[in-house]
Amino acid sequence: MRNPQDSSALLVGLCFGLAASLGWGVYNVGVEIGRTQGFSSADLTLLRYLGGAVVMLPLMLVMRKSPMQGLNWGRLAVLTVVAGPPFAWFITTGFSMAPLAHAVVIGPGVTMLSSAALSRFIDKSPVSKSRLAGMGLLVTGLMFIAADRSAAPHAGATAASAWLGDLCFVVSGSLWGTFTWLMSRWRLDSVAATGAIALSSTVIFLPVYLLSTSTVVTDLGLWAIQFAYQGVLGGALAIVFYVLAVVRLGPIAAGVFPALVPPLAVLMAIPMTGRVPNLPQMVGIIVATLGLLVSLNLPGLMGRWRAHGRNPAKVSR
Repeated sequence: MRNPQDSSALLVGLCFGLAASLGWGVYNVGVEIGRTQGFSSADLTLLRYLGGAVVMLPLMLVMRKSPMQGLNWGRLAVLTVVAGPPFAWFITTGFSMAPLAHAVVIGPGVTMLSSAALSRFIDKSPVSKSRLAGMGLLVTGLMFIAADRSAAPHAGATAASAWLGDLCFVVSGSLWGTFTWLMSRWRLDSVAATGAIALSSTVIFLPVYLLSTSTVVTDLGLWAIQFAYQGVLGGALAIVFYVLAVVRLGPIAAGVFPALVPPLAVLMAIPMTGRVPNLPQMVGIIVATLGLLVSLNLPGLMGRWRAHGRNPAKVSR
């Protein structure tokens, strides 16, 4: 008989993964809006982690979650590196040195590959042909978006600096892929882990920010809007949703969701900025979405559960 709890776990995991991608899509558009309003990378990084801590701390208190639940100081240090200020430094530095189109392909692509590689070679988890084909389609969709020159070459990008920016995207993508793998391997509580990362990152980054940075934005209303984009979505809810997806789907399956962020950001830019996607962007969105469906093999998985009642925790990884 089919186990309804197993099927529900898969569907819930998919919903959490899509919610995380959507949240990060809005977050990325918010970053672009923030930059046009005068916010620096340091301002936005502070809002991501301090804002995330402000959101997560009351939530942990209400849910009686300890930030060290399932963690020791060594694990916390590792998570702070792979998902905290070092990760943010590499990705923001990459944006300042290389074209945005490079980030669209390199970061999500390396995240998918690194999380799959760690799971395959360390945990010995098999990677199906459909998963590999889906990853290929996802990368193809991202390349369509990246090929669109109107999508934004960064003003600071030069031929001499681009390769260093690309290297930063490789490092940041590898760090996030490692974070994806660790969340599945350690089976950490999503709220506690997200809160711990936000708190430790704030403790590290806030003094650096106060001593070395001065902001040019004085409008409190703009800070409140960016707090919602960076802290509530980017630093808190999206990470909670993503960890929940990783725990339910495994690192190989969940690792494809970051690749949906660029296409979703293009779509979310329509209501947020009024910018309508052009033909290359729409092709990229369609191909990337198809890649997600192929990678997760949803029709096949659901058919197997109906026929045999198999456990998605085993099939989806």
